[in-house]
Amino acid sequence: MDDIYLIISSLIFLVGFVLAVVSLRAGRQGSVRLNIGLAVTGLIFQSLFLKERGALHGRCPITNGAEVLVFISWSVVILYLALGRAFRLSLLGVFSMPLVFMFQCIAIVSLLSSDPGARPPATLDPWLELHAAMSLLAYGAFGLAGIAGVMYLVQDRQLKSHEPGSLFYSLPPIRYLTDAMLRLLVIGTVMLTIGIVAAFFMETFPDALHLTVSGAVWIVYVALLIIHLVSHLAPKQLSISAMVAFGFALLTLSAL
Repeated sequence: MDDIYLIISSLIFLVGFVLAVVSLRAGRQGSVRLNIGLAVTGLIFQSLFLKERGALHGRCPITNGAEVLVFISWSVVILYLALGRAFRLSLLGVFSMPLVFMFQCIAIVSLLSSDPGARPPATLDPWLELHAAMSLLAYGAFGLAGIAGVMYLVQDRQLKSHEPGSLFYSLPPIRYLTDAMLRLLVIGTVMLTIGIVAAFFMETFPDALHLTVSGAVWIVYVALLIIHLVSHLAPKQLSISAMVAFGFALLTLSAL
């Protein structure tokens, strides 16, 4: 049943993205509000999937690569719904849906081809659960920051074209995108810091590779924030940096 929940969720995000794109091309900006409703519905089915997998394992459902991808997708959606309106980024969900759909398709294929089954822990370590959950929530924030960076580059290109299309009038002002990107980077770095600190209180100390990889991602984002604080990176540089940093973070997932 959990596979069905994940498939339904993925289809909802695909439909939401297609409808939003069609509405934007037709210049019907008000129709994009449907995107929020679809995101909430997709989130519900994501949550049902994670609930089923959590019951199967008797712990936070992040025991394999497929579940990790779904958890990051869930983090992206829930952070968008929690922060999108506050940052005045209603279209952030539209740009997020292809990433969520891609991650979940990979997870579906992985689970249907080789589901490892139940992996209950011998003892439940709350520090391990906190470490894993906060780290992956951080990846969700980093993903949204990268997506905000993509939106900035699209908006910047529209401005420089001197012939902006209908998308230009739907995208938020560049200042909002820059502020949101920076705040998401800070939120993600704080979450990842909490996750790494929790690792030092775990009953079984994490192996050197896991700790090195987590530390490397943390260093990349802390360095990015410090460089921006000192040098005041141009918005375009910050956007590209956020995208590259998230790409690096994704490459490390296999070691987590």
